[in-house]
Amino acid sequence: MSNTPSKLWFKRRRYGWGWTPVTWQGWLSVAIFLAIVASCIFTLPFKPHEPTGGQILLALMYIVSAILVLLGVSYLKGPSPKFRWGKKSSDNPDEDI
Repeated sequence: MSNTPSKLWFKRRRYGWGWTPVTWQGWLSVAIFLAIVASCIFTLPFKPHEPTGGQILLALMYIVSAILVLLGVSYLKGPSPKFRWGKKSSDNPDEDI
């Protein structure tokens, strides 16, 4: 799914695979993601120095869910992903950093 360049929240990274936020909406979605992952530390009932297998599994499910949501938002509000390594003359300045 490709958006028009004026509505993109993310652009393709110059090195590697993925996106970089370029609008306030993109940065806000990354900040919300970080807040959700950080809240995992404070909301899940971990016993100090002896977490059980169920607690670890719950934390992993929580974090993986947050990652999947961020990837979904990035895919919907950014250009289609592709692997890049450096700047090329064929890069689209509206989609690539």
